[in-house]
Amino acid sequence: MRNRPRGILGSPAAAASLLALAAAGTGCAYFRDTPEQEMANRRWRQCAEGLRDVKLDRVDTDGRIRFTYVALNERDRVLTCLEATGRSGPRLPEATAAATAGK
Repeated sequence: MRNRPRGILGSPAAAASLLALAAAGTGCAYFRDTPEQEMANRRWRQCAEGLRDVKLDRVDTDGRIRFTYVALNERDRVLTCLEATGRSGPRLPEATAAATAGK
């Protein structure tokens, strides 16, 4: 039986393990929110606090908030608040609201 010269990693199993570890590390960074998403989420929590008839659907990577509402007055309250927070800080894209079926 001949001894094969080993590469830098020693064995195919070691190379596969290293590759899996690198992919997992990259994946964690991939699922992290962008700074715009973090800011939008903070603003959403501030503006929708205590409201029952609005629901956050998602925050796009550029920070656009997409939400659904049942009551028009709560939709308007959230949009007004988001607009006001945008004037006093970094601007984000305008929020998008969609009506849902009533309760």
